[in-house]
Amino acid sequence: MENINFTQAVYDLDNVCVIRKFKTGDETEIANVINRTSMEVNIRDYSKENMENLVKKITPDFIIKRATDFHMYVAIDENKIIGVGAIGPYWDSLTESSLFNVFVLPEYEGKGIGAKIIKTLEDDEYYKRADRIEIASSITAVDFYRHLGYGFKKYGNIVDNKGHYILEKFPKINNDNNDITQYNLRPYINNEYHNYYDFVYQVKKDAYKNYVEECWGSWVDEDQKEYFKKFINQVKDDVYIIQLNGKDIGFYNGETLEDGSYEIGNICIIPEYQGMGIGTRILKDIMELHKEQDLHIQYFKQNPVGNLYEKLGFIPNGETAFHYQMIKPAVKHIKK
Repeated sequence: MENINFTQAVYDLDNVCVIRKFKTGDETEIANVINRTSMEVNIRDYSKENMENLVKKITPDFIIKRATDFHMYVAIDENKIIGVGAIGPYWDSLTESSLFNVFVLPEYEGKGIGAKIIKTLEDDEYYKRADRIEIASSITAVDFYRHLGYGFKKYGNIVDNKGHYILEKFPKINNDNNDITQYNLRPYINNEYHNYYDFVYQVKKDAYKNYVEECWGSWVDEDQKEYFKKFINQVKDDVYIIQLNGKDIGFYNGETLEDGSYEIGNICIIPEYQGMGIGTRILKDIMELHKEQDLHIQYFKQNPVGNLYEKLGFIPNGETAFHYQMIKPAVKHIKK
C-alpha cells in the first residue's frame, strides 16, 4: 500500500496518471504491482515470511477472480500500470461495501496516486449505495487511510490475525470518521526499521522500577535486561505498541491461556501520557473483546490500580508475595 508523503510536491495527475477500469490482460501487471509493493514497502512492518506467503497467493488468476467479483480500477502512466484498487460488497451486504487491494508502485509513492485511486473508488456505485465502508488496512497504510477520513472500527483497532487494521467510514452520515484522539495498537516487531525491543524495555522500566526497588531492594539493569529478554521472547507474538496520533506511547500484552481464559498482562504508558485515561480505555476495549472469557489480571500490591479493577467488575482471586490477583468471570449468555 502507498506509504504516502503528504508534504511532497503533487504529481501532475490529470496530465500523466489515468484511472480506468480493469480489463482482461491487466492481471499480470497488477500482480506485479501488489507483489513489488509488498516486498519493498510493506515488508518494513511485517516479517519476510509473511510477505513471501502473501505474494505466492497474488497470481494473475487471483487478480482475474478479484476483478470478476468486485469493481477493480488501475492507475496508468504511459501505458504502464502503476497502481490498483477495488471495491465491492462487504460479505454480500447491500448496504455495506469494502475496499480491496489498494497498492501503488514504490517509485510512484507520495505523488497522490493512492488518493486518486480512493477518490475513484468513492465515485463507484458500491460506495454511493453504502451506509458503511470498511477497509482492512496494512499497518503501513493506516496513516494514509486516516488522512482520507477513515477511522478505526469500534473494538477493531487491534489488528486482526493477518496483521490488518480494520477501518471504516460512513458516507451518508459523515465523510470524516477520523478521531484524532483514538489510540491504536500496532504489533510488536523488531527489525531494521523498528527498534521496539529497546522501547518496550524502557517503558517497562519506567512503569515498574519503583515497585521492583520496594520489593527486592534495587533495580539492577544487567539482571533486569536478562529477565526482559526471556519475557519478550515468550510474549512477542502477543505484544502491541500503543500509539496516539502517530506517536509510540506504551505497550500492551495479553494472551489466551490453555483453559480458554484470557490473561491481561501489561498496559504501560510513558509518563507524559499518563493520567489521560488512555490505559483505562485500552483496558475496557480489551475487556469487551474478551468478554466471553474469564479475565485474569495481577498488579503490585503497592499499586492503587486495584480500585479501578474493582469498579470494572474484577474480584479478588489470590495473591503472591508481591502481587494481588483478580478475575472477572465471563459474560454468560442466557438461552431463550
